Amino acid sequence: MSIVFSILFFSSLISIVFHRTIWLKIFALASILVAGFYTQTIFEYILEIVIFAVILSEDEDANITQILFVITSSILLIDATNLLSFVIAFEVLSLVSVILVSYAKTKEQIKGAIKLYIASAISTAFIFLGLMFYSIGGGELMKPISTTPNHFELIGIFILLAGAFYKLTIVPFHSWAIDTYALVRHSSGAVLSGVIKSVVAFSLFQLVAPFLDAQLQLSNNILIPLAIITMTLGNFLALFEKRLAKIFSYSSIAHAGYMLLIFVAVRSEFSHIGVLYMTVAYMFMQTASFLILDILRDRYSIKTLEDLKGFSTQHKTLSALFSIQILSLSGIPLLAGFLAKAVVFYALVDSGYWVVALIALLNSALSVGYYIWILKSIYFDTNQKPKILISIPNKILAQAILASGTIYFGILAGGLF
Repeated sequence: MSIVFSILFFSSLISIVFHRTIWLKIFALASILVAGFYTQTIFEYILEIVIFAVILSEDEDANITQILFVITSSILLIDATNLLSFVIAFEVLSLVSVILVSYAKTKEQIKGAIKLYIASAISTAFIFLGLMFYSIGGGELMKPISTTPNHFELIGIFILLAGAFYKLTIVPFHSWAIDTYALVRHSSGAVLSGVIKSVVAFSLFQLVAPFLDAQLQLSNNILIPLAIITMTLGNFLALFEKRLAKIFSYSSIAHAGYMLLIFVAVRSEFSHIGVLYMTVAYMFMQTASFLILDILRDRYSIKTLEDLKGFSTQHKTLSALFSIQILSLSGIPLLAGFLAKAVVFYALVDSGYWVVALIALLNSALSVGYYIWILKSIYFDTNQKPKILISIPNKILAQAILASGTIYFGILAGGLF
């Protein structure tokens, strides 16, 4: 086990001792900082920064401890080097995510948690069914996935992918996420949709890239339609949605389609850097957006576009930080979202899939429609509600950290990567 995993694992256990004390958040933040000194990979370092911001923004003691377990199991998944270690870490992360949302206070939050529980159970069933077929075919679980599988191994691998696609919200395995992301506490939704999805996408690509490269024609006959349908459906449905949480849930599904394009362009020399760009940018953007939704719902009772009208007059700083993430999600230049999509599209063209790249580009243009609608509500619509300014310094600082990442990785990340 890595030093980073060991630090975070023991910190997660010790954090239970500090439950319901003023020291819990301080201890959790200090643990992330200590782990950062021993981190050696860019993705893990960015993961720690994002989790640091999430914990800084969090008010519930139970969630802080659970978030520490989330990053611990995420590191375990990232470090997986063979099929068995990947499956074990994947299931641990799934279990932790269910526990995270189980801290529910309303019927809506309970409903969202139940949908995640059912989706996780189905995902686990697919994973173990795939392992069974893979093992029957003679596949060795303690080694990387075979690049020359026989029929049973091949069936097992694709069933395993189906199980992982539940977490990535790839169509037709997406329906649970629409309600879960929108109904659970939005701080938990930030971890589910922003952090965990990015970790799964990054880790899954590292695991299956050699197999996809060797079985390119067969795999892309499946992956290309799934990617196109996922991004198109997510963007199209978001256009007609008025509830903010649902808009960002559909947007999350659409971005899963963009992530899947990296799996399609696996033979491009830009594919590995592309999955890094895409997951890092998405982690910053999506996590920040749901944390802001948490503030809007809990502090301002804002749930819909109608409620959001004129919000810039109530909190200019939060509106500006929200706008940065919205513009980045829509793919505006000089922000992380633009650079991430640009690298993905370039990898597609480099692999010869220029038609798929064109469809993805049109989808990105389609998404601008509902993002601009949100900005219109914030800045150009009027609201008769009295001006309210609520002091939330810890949450604003967390948003500033995430916005800095979105800006930095949109302008200067090329040299770092």
